[in-house]
Amino acid sequence: MRSLIILLAGTLVAQAALAQNNNDNQGTLGVGIGVSAPTGDFDRTWGRDMFMLGAQLAFPMRRVPILQGGFSFGYSVMGGKSTDVPVNTNFVADTTGELNTRCKVFSYHPMLRLSPLTGRVRPYVDGMVGFRQFSTTTKVTAQGVEENISKERNETDLAFSTGWAAGVQVTLGRLAYAEVRVERFDSGEATYVDPESVTVSDQGVVNFSTLTSNTDVVNVLFGIGLRF
Repeated sequence: MRSLIILLAGTLVAQAALAQNNNDNQGTLGVGIGVSAPTGDFDRTWGRDMFMLGAQLAFPMRRVPILQGGFSFGYSVMGGKSTDVPVNTNFVADTTGELNTRCKVFSYHPMLRLSPLTGRVRPYVDGMVGFRQFSTTTKVTAQGVEENISKERNETDLAFSTGWAAGVQVTLGRLAYAEVRVERFDSGEATYVDPESVTVSDQGVVNFSTLTSNTDVVNVLFGIGLRF
């Protein structure tokens, strides 16, 4: 037991010495890809995993180097529908265009990060407060036309959100790092489009039904980043 304590103490001393010998109080910019899994009421009401992209920007605080302030952004896809529809415009020769309806979730969270270690492997914990936006949009495109023929926001709602994240960054070279990150958000009630309910008539009219629930999720992300 005493040998184990001495070993652990030696490891901590080595980490502290490494921190003194390197200028590791740097900002970070990371991006990741992963899965967003509904929990609680959100899982019972809708209950489908979502593809997700995430990004985090963090800056060290000069007075307390182990703390960082920053911002966390998330983008998730709930689902959607694509179909051919008739178009009537003087700008294209085709009489058929493509209608795309997409149900998305955007997350915006200022964050405070505790990152006490500065070695090659750097665990951290984030606390976050912000909101999540549920948005469904429809756009019509046609071949040969760069811009959308039409674009409409069908439904949007906001939910207040608090959460935490825990992650590990593994340094690759001088500036780059690989990262694994787990996030948990407790979000308020929101009304959102059920992607499975989206239908499009022959005339291009979009119909759908909505669901209402709390919107808690757990996200798992794998990514890369840079120190600056």
